[in-house]
Amino acid sequence: MTLPFENDTSRIVKRLAKQNMKANRRTSISIMAAILIASTFLCSLCTFVQSYWNQSVQQEIAAYGDWDAQLLEIHAGQLDLIQNNENIQTIMVKGDNQTALLPAASGLPYLLIQNCDGAYWGGMREKNLILRGRVPQAPGEIVVGKGFFEQNPSAEIGDRLNLDLGERRKGNTTVHFLSPIQSGEEFVKTGKVQYTIVGEIDMTVSSAYNGYPAYGWLDTAALSEDTGVVAYLQVTQPRKVYEIIPQIAEDIGLQPDEFGDYPFRYHTALLGMYGIYAPGHFLSSDLPKLALALGLVMVASMAVFAYIIRGAFSISAKRKVKELGILKSIGMTPRQIRMMIVYEARWLSVLPILVSVGLGYLFSYGVLAAYSDLTQEVTGSRITASFAPWVAVVSMILSFLTVRLAASGPARQMGKLRPIEAVKESWSNPSLKKSVKHPILKKCFGFLGNISANSMTANKRLFRTCTVTLSLCMLLMFSFLAVFSVSDINNTKAEQDSHFNVNLTMESGQKIEPALMDELKQLPHIEEQATYTMANCAIWVSESELSEEFLSSGGFGTKAAGEYVAKRDGRYRIPCVLIGLEQDAYEDYLMQSGVPYSEQGAALIVNSVVKNPDSRGYEAKKDMVPYLKLKEGQSLEVTEKFLDSIQGDYRFDVTVSSALSEMPEIGHNMAFYTLPILVPMDQYYEIIRNFGEDRAVYNYRTYMNLLVEDGLDAEVQAQAEQICGTYLGTSDFYTSSKTQRALDRERLTDATMLIVYSLTALFGIIGISSAAVAILNSLYQRRKEFAMLRSVGLDRKGLDRLLHIEGFFLGGKPLVIGLPILFLIAAVLMWMQDVTFMEFIQVFPLLGLAAYIVLVLMVISGIYRMASRRIRRDIIVEVLKDENV
Repeated sequence: MTLPFENDTSRIVKRLAKQNMKANRRTSISIMAAILIASTFLCSLCTFVQSYWNQSVQQEIAAYGDWDAQLLEIHAGQLDLIQNNENIQTIMVKGDNQTALLPAASGLPYLLIQNCDGAYWGGMREKNLILRGRVPQAPGEIVVGKGFFEQNPSAEIGDRLNLDLGERRKGNTTVHFLSPIQSGEEFVKTGKVQYTIVGEIDMTVSSAYNGYPAYGWLDTAALSEDTGVVAYLQVTQPRKVYEIIPQIAEDIGLQPDEFGDYPFRYHTALLGMYGIYAPGHFLSSDLPKLALALGLVMVASMAVFAYIIRGAFSISAKRKVKELGILKSIGMTPRQIRMMIVYEARWLSVLPILVSVGLGYLFSYGVLAAYSDLTQEVTGSRITASFAPWVAVVSMILSFLTVRLAASGPARQMGKLRPIEAVKESWSNPSLKKSVKHPILKKCFGFLGNISANSMTANKRLFRTCTVTLSLCMLLMFSFLAVFSVSDINNTKAEQDSHFNVNLTMESGQKIEPALMDELKQLPHIEEQATYTMANCAIWVSESELSEEFLSSGGFGTKAAGEYVAKRDGRYRIPCVLIGLEQDAYEDYLMQSGVPYSEQGAALIVNSVVKNPDSRGYEAKKDMVPYLKLKEGQSLEVTEKFLDSIQGDYRFDVTVSSALSEMPEIGHNMAFYTLPILVPMDQYYEIIRNFGEDRAVYNYRTYMNLLVEDGLDAEVQAQAEQICGTYLGTSDFYTSSKTQRALDRERLTDATMLIVYSLTALFGIIGISSAAVAILNSLYQRRKEFAMLRSVGLDRKGLDRLLHIEGFFLGGKPLVIGLPILFLIAAVLMWMQDVTFMEFIQVFPLLGLAAYIVLVLMVISGIYRMASRRIRRDIIVEVLKDENV
């Protein structure tokens, strides 16, 4: 005789799996609900990642264009060599810049026209800035900056301008096209040209340039070979861009500089978003850290959901223990039992996982829309949910793996069943034979407290899923909140350390008019003010010139040093900031230092540096050590070439009149490893007039920081903005205040927490539903126990009290387990960021934690209340006689 399971086929196993699904509809529905929520979470998480990445890429392209590398200092005659290179996919060209003289009544004297070819207009950022009209499509067509239309209200799109074409000259020297206005320069006419305005572009430049920006059409075929152009390249194999571009630069005959570098640059930000980095820079980038963090979040989420879903599968499997025992007794193998549960898991997961793709996208769309509503005013942009096929595929694969992992545990357990125990349903049945006395509980809750404690101990396997699920939900939510609380503490510290509460930046490209400065200083409610100008520069030092304290603390051997300090031929180029102070302020600092005033190129040097910029915590980074070996009267050679890309290389000497141990309070925080050099403002202007003209707008930038009476900083900011607007163009100044920054930070924090709460809400839903299933299943399996208690005199009131006590214990157990772990996580975070307990407790949402605790207890109490009604409907005699209970 051949038994049904002697042939190891899957057809019968699949049929049994389908029958079990139909016979246990309620359990199947609970499993499908758990899978649906888990899959929706994973899909939402993938959608968030995809949307954030896509938004970052699109913003980078919109702001800076879609290119891989840029070739500078090339001529039109070299374009064919570049275009014919098999490694180049697209070449976008900008050049043949033109300066056109406008009529005297036009406001500013010039149109500064940059011509771009068709590929450039198609792939670069300028097309995204068109406010009205269209991009140029033929020679002679231009789009003009909005400032031109604001100052020339009669101008319209479609107007034709007959203008003189020429160049700016200062003596016999041609002034660079994009240089700010220079004293003594003149316009030299070279011809006449007619332009047709076809659009308005959202582009403004500082009034120091003395012209309106405009963009035209470039026909590269019509250029002479020696015309200077700039080429933006897209390569066929972006991952080889760091090999291809240097070779192209060498092939077309570009000359390297003194450091062996060719005049090109990479679009490193965009390439990095695609995971492409220069050789040796991948591990030092943020991508591995982000990928590791995302991987850990994914794995942790899958593990948590697998555990929760496993509880639902365990309940389903335990309800058919007797059936499985009978099947095994007639020849069903352990492997077939395991496969039956696996098949059931597969079929139950298909529909929820498919539906979760749509729900995940809708959920992400709603959350990101709300997020953008909160942040748009601060960031100026919106992030939208973007759907990509890989998101659906990856989320479905992760969901199937999670379900497979969840079903594997119950499948192995059921495969190990012994037929006799399974048929008798004695497998894993709880026992109350060993009763333990709980004097404290008995004193607090009476004998019912003792019974509840023993009952929970005997049924701990049934309650384990509920306990772990609720603990994990609490840990997930409030660990996120702890991270953001610690981060907010450090941000608040940085804001509080700012001595001034109103900040103004003016960048007209020239000295600010004294009348404007006087009006700003006469604003009401000002208690203190600091005004200064600032230019980046650098000095070269050897290791012997560094202080012993600095070298003993690690010197330039930190990670941060690699970002700020260059080392070549045994010497270090350290960044400096030349700061020009108002005369009276400079003399006050000299007096405080006990140094006599000197007019011969003297300077105050703030000779201190952060001891360990890689240290943890905000306060730890305030620990300073002496930087250089300096002495009074020593001369320092300073260069304006603080980066290799800086065109100028002007060098000047400053004499150290005194070395200060700390930065004067002017409202500016120095970057790591930066050496401040303080000079009078007149001396500052004498120095920077020799700097390269291409950076004049930055070097003439003036900062004014105001300390205003408490609560009035926003009002004073508005007044200062109005005053600046009467002297400067809207693009020439910027204002901010502590109140404004606090509001912006609050909006960003609220938006971030919206995403955190949304994701943890999904965990909470599945956690509560899992807890409900576990509790109801436990009470179902204990019907005989409750019937026995009722048979010996436990009345309705006593039963309700017994269940309420048990619910209280069950709701309190996740708190007893989870709270110490949460406090441990918070303690680690506080240690890592050097935050005190009192600082942490003031910002951590204790009310939210208390509300969560109350909610958990209320939900569990409600579940037990519903179960109590069901138990009271049981007929005691029938339950005690029922052998299947």
